[in-house]
Amino acid sequence: MSRVRVMHYINQFFAGIGSEDKADLPVAFREEALGPGKGLQLQLGESAKIVVTVYCGDNYFPEHHDEALASILQIARDQNVQMLIAGPAFRAGRYGFACVEVCHSLSTSLGLDCVTGMNIENPGVDVYKQYHDRRVFLIPTATEITGMPDALSRMAKFASKLATGAAIGSASEEGYIPRGFRIGEVVSKSGVERAIDMLLDKLAGRPFATDIPVESPEVIPVPPSITNLKDACLALVSTGGIVPQGNPDGIKSAQNAEWRKYYIGNLDSMQDAKWQTVSSGYVGTYMNVNANYGVPLDVCREMEKEGIFARLYPYFYATTGNLGSMVVMQDIGKEMAKDIKAKGVDAVLLVAT
Repeated sequence: MSRVRVMHYINQFFAGIGSEDKADLPVAFREEALGPGKGLQLQLGESAKIVVTVYCGDNYFPEHHDEALASILQIARDQNVQMLIAGPAFRAGRYGFACVEVCHSLSTSLGLDCVTGMNIENPGVDVYKQYHDRRVFLIPTATEITGMPDALSRMAKFASKLATGAAIGSASEEGYIPRGFRIGEVVSKSGVERAIDMLLDKLAGRPFATDIPVESPEVIPVPPSITNLKDACLALVSTGGIVPQGNPDGIKSAQNAEWRKYYIGNLDSMQDAKWQTVSSGYVGTYMNVNANYGVPLDVCREMEKEGIFARLYPYFYATTGNLGSMVVMQDIGKEMAKDIKAKGVDAVLLVAT
């Protein structure tokens, strides 16, 4: 039996081109296995062959999303690709997002089976779940590159199973991350019997597996209200990617992991200085013209003069929330809160975008 023809998608780092200095690298390819693809090919054995490796920069992909996908799709057609393997991306958000997007594109356009891998905290996992692609499978990995051998082994094992046409079981049986839909199957016990068994196991303190797992976000306690706003110091916070014109700190448009604070103590309005939004999560036309939409400095100055609150903190806090990992966003929030508290700020106005 002939080996299945595989395309492997990786970023500029794993292609050996460069790090952040090459993050704007356009889509390119080579007709061989590169970087982790060499280890992947060894694991695939005779079931599949990596005939082409496609790569591009982590910044280039989200900034040229449609163009990048069109180029990759054409390469897949030209190379007569039969399967796609993307990554592994571990916890790298931009890379994970690109892996899922490439898988979705080739699965829906060419009907290919696609396998990718990343850590469960990667924001790409949420995108994967939203697509509900029946031919795309995401294998969970470690957070760091030290988990590469295990990741390649698990991804290759699953890809080989797809290549041979073997039946694919449920997520719990095969080890891929659930995609958000149920697969009907015949079982020996009815739903009532399974529910009673789970209830008895729960009451007895025994482990059990629910039929419908529910993810519960962390419960954040509500802080006590401010009794005297007239004595309070207020700070402005934005996740809308609003930064000084030119983006001097390099805040990313998506999957951002940084935050900054910018001085506004000498301004009565955001229009008194030059700002821009770098977020790719919404159309920034109006924000670029008038950043008061995202950081309402003009209104807050009026309220400050009227004595509604005591004073406005002379900096505003900025980050980009678009496609952010929940874990990373929690870390950013904690870091901001620590700084805000240390500066004697009593309340925060977080403006929606």
